[in-house]
Amino acid sequence: MAEEMTPKSDVPFDTSSAPKSENLSVQVTSIRLTKDNYLSWSAALEIGITSRGRLPYITGEKPTPSKTDPQWATWALEDSQVKVWIISSVSADIQSLILRKSTSFDMWTVLARMYGRKKRVLRTVLTVPVGANTGTCTPRAAYSRETIPVVAQ
Repeated sequence: MAEEMTPKSDVPFDTSSAPKSENLSVQVTSIRLTKDNYLSWSAALEIGITSRGRLPYITGEKPTPSKTDPQWATWALEDSQVKVWIISSVSADIQSLILRKSTSFDMWTVLARMYGRKKRVLRTVLTVPVGANTGTCTPRAAYSRETIPVVAQ
């Protein structure tokens, strides 16, 4: 005779023994990092990570303890959760650049260095014919080699 499959209601569920990051979502922002949206992505991810109490992991304020430290297991679990959030919020072509980094801080630092600084492309030097900005440029001057540099803003 088969036993009836009923849940046991007399056994209390103990939530206090569950690890802190067991029930956390895999995603903290809907914005995915691409090569062009670092500022909005990083702001959104920082908000999501802060809301879960893990910002010190990406700022470097929560450094890696030694493996013999009693807090290492907790740190490793929580840092891995932050790594999952970062990996799940970047595009597939960017994931391969950070996947093997050992800490979330390392991942964050690599992404900030690669995409966070102002791109030099935004401040390109253009050349314009002398007199072009005063309205005194002649067609001949426009095609001459006499130019002055102008920084695009």
